[in-house]
Amino acid sequence: MTNAKAQLEEVEGFATVLDDAATEPAAIQRDADESERAGGFLRQVFMYYGVSIVQTFVEFGVFALMKAFGLAVGVSNGIAVVCSGSFNFLMNRNITFRASSNFWRSVALFVLLYVWNFLFGTWFIDATSAAFGWPQVAGKLITMVMQGIWGFCLCKWVIFR
Repeated sequence: MTNAKAQLEEVEGFATVLDDAATEPAAIQRDADESERAGGFLRQVFMYYGVSIVQTFVEFGVFALMKAFGLAVGVSNGIAVVCSGSFNFLMNRNITFRASSNFWRSVALFVLLYVWNFLFGTWFIDATSAAFGWPQVAGKLITMVMQGIWGFCLCKWVIFR
C-alpha cells in the first residue's frame, strides 16, 4: 500500500511539473505581449510626432514650390495644407497606427479634426491675446501643444481604431 501511495505522489508531482511547464509558455507570451504593447505605444508616440515634424517640412516645401510657380498665396497655402494633411493621414494610418478601420470613416473623422483644430486655434489665439495681452505667437504655441496631445489621442483611439 505504501508503494502505491508513493507511486501516486510521484505521479502527482510529475503532473504538477507538466502543468507548470505547460503554463510557463503562456506566461512568457503574456509578458511578451504586455512588453510589446508598452513598446508599441512608445513607438506610436515617436512615430506620430515624427510624422508631424516631417509634415511641417512637406507643407513648407509645397508652399514654397507653389509660390515659385507663381501661384497666389491662398492657392499655394491651400495646396500645401492639403498635401501635408494627406501625407499626415496616410503615414499615421498606414505606419504609425497600422489601422485597418474603414478608410472613409477615418478620412471623415480626420477632416473633422482638422476643421476643429483650425476653428479652435483661430479662436484661442485671438482670445488669449485679447484676454491676457499675450503675443499671438504664444497663443499659437499653446494651441499647437494642445492639438498635438488631443490629436494623438483621437488618432490612436478614435480615428484609426
